[in-house]
Amino acid sequence: MIKERFAKNLKKIRKSRNFTQEKLAELVGVDFRYISFLENAKSFPSCDLIEKLSEALNTDILELFKSDVNFSRSELESKIVDSIKLLDDKNVRLLYEITKSMNSSIL
Repeated sequence: MIKERFAKNLKKIRKSRNFTQEKLAELVGVDFRYISFLENAKSFPSCDLIEKLSEALNTDILELFKSDVNFSRSELESKIVDSIKLLDDKNVRLLYEITKSMNSSIL
């Protein structure tokens, strides 16, 4: 579900910026076919590439994961905890840095 949501949002944002897959691929340093794989939910990018995509598209990372579904806060917290458990140490640290930068007063 996350992969499909990311794929849909990536394609929508890329098109709204009038970027071709080739142009976006050039900006983030990957083969254009990989952008196609991402937009068709055949692959999922690393945290580093998500950050590069966000910068190249001049959009907030959260927009790449935006959902039309409205979960309650407790449902979202539970989903976040479940997702974190699946991350490796490097990505947990990166996620920590992202959340810290979102609101440094929390952490």
